[in-house]
Amino acid sequence: MRTFLNLPVTRIFIFGLLLGITLLLIYGPRQPELQDRKVVIGDAELAHMIAGWQRTWKRMPTRDELQGIMGSYIQDEVVYREALNQEMDRNNATVKRALISQMDMLAEGQGSERDITEEDIKAYYDLRKEQFIAPALLKFHQVYLKDEKDSTRLTELSSAWNRENLSPQEGMEMASPSLLPPRMNLQTTDAIDREFGNGFAASLMELPVGQWSGPVRSGFGLHLIYLDSLVPAEPLPLDKVKNEIANMLQYEEKQAAKEQFYTELLQQYEVIYQGMAKDLIDE
Repeated sequence: MRTFLNLPVTRIFIFGLLLGITLLLIYGPRQPELQDRKVVIGDAELAHMIAGWQRTWKRMPTRDELQGIMGSYIQDEVVYREALNQEMDRNNATVKRALISQMDMLAEGQGSERDITEEDIKAYYDLRKEQFIAPALLKFHQVYLKDEKDSTRLTELSSAWNRENLSPQEGMEMASPSLLPPRMNLQTTDAIDREFGNGFAASLMELPVGQWSGPVRSGFGLHLIYLDSLVPAEPLPLDKVKNEIANMLQYEEKQAAKEQFYTELLQQYEVIYQGMAKDLIDE
């Protein structure tokens, strides 16, 4: 008997047993509550499972498939509850983030119940009309002169072309070969800058319409420009931005509801700052 008690395996077993008894006495048994041992699948749960299956597979599940779904649901419930009983949700960043997202969705839902009315949309549009602007559009021809570096000579050349009533097509025949587009038809300033470099479109906005002007410098060199037409930026009509405004209003109402929810929730808690956090607050 003494020899058996002196065996290493026996000592490890006894130590483990004593440790388990000690932990049990200190923390008590980790048994779930009685109601936690019941997994109930009612009509609501079953309808939710079927709806989820239909969203994924675009059809009703078969009897066997439905039994499999219910089996998976029971397994998930049992594993989830056991994880809670083991307190695996505590100090878990992933669980915390998921729960915060769920609460955010709950709070935002309070702001999405009200329908956006036509009066809401018009009031928003009238107050922020400057946000809904159709960009300026330019139509022009350009003559790129790769080897010409004398801006004074090019200014004189554009004046001569105007005196001669040189057409845009005739002017383009004198351009240096390049991959640049010889003309652009009612393009936005952003689209023009993508072709010729930042700031090029802004220079065109200052030119007179219906004549040769220049030189205008781009990232490639000097150009003579024939500005055919300029459509200035102007507010978009309400009917063109109605859907966009409705979406913006819904988003703002959700954000306001979430902020209100958080403010009311915060009033139920006492926030205590300690250490460096307290020093930051007190500054």
